[in-house]
Amino acid sequence: MGVIRSWRESLKIDIDYISKLLNTIIESPAAHIDYHAWEKAGVQISSKENSNKFDEQFIFHIQLLLENRLLSNRELEAYSLNDLGISFNKSFDSIIDVPIRLTQNGHNFANALKNKEVLLKLKTELKDAPFKVVFEGSQKLLQHFFKKKIDSLIE
Repeated sequence: MGVIRSWRESLKIDIDYISKLLNTIIESPAAHIDYHAWEKAGVQISSKENSNKFDEQFIFHIQLLLENRLLSNRELEAYSLNDLGISFNKSFDSIIDVPIRLTQNGHNFANALKNKEVLLKLKTELKDAPFKVVFEGSQKLLQHFFKKKIDSLIE
């Protein structure tokens, strides 16, 4: 029972984790990455308990990014995990090298999360908010941050 409880507790939106996933893409010198780039960045892809299965935190957050249209493949399609090269089987999960990119909304969110003030506010003030509120809040906070910068440049 303890395993189930800790598994469920870990499946909350983790802004730092999302930031790491998105920053790996945005910091890449290439237009696309594959899952090896996340592994090199220290993201746990396979489950620690069973290397034939995906890490639950990884899959949870990739699904969240996918369903919010923040990731796509080279053909600008990403309607399912298969479009990103991820598949599930009864005895093992698999991932193939599919070029993955950030959509424009993905770039917008990644840029907001790179701003330390925005990231801190999201983690402290919106930590239990639905993802839509976190995303929209990040954009409003970043817009406010740049408005203050622009105002100071004009003065």
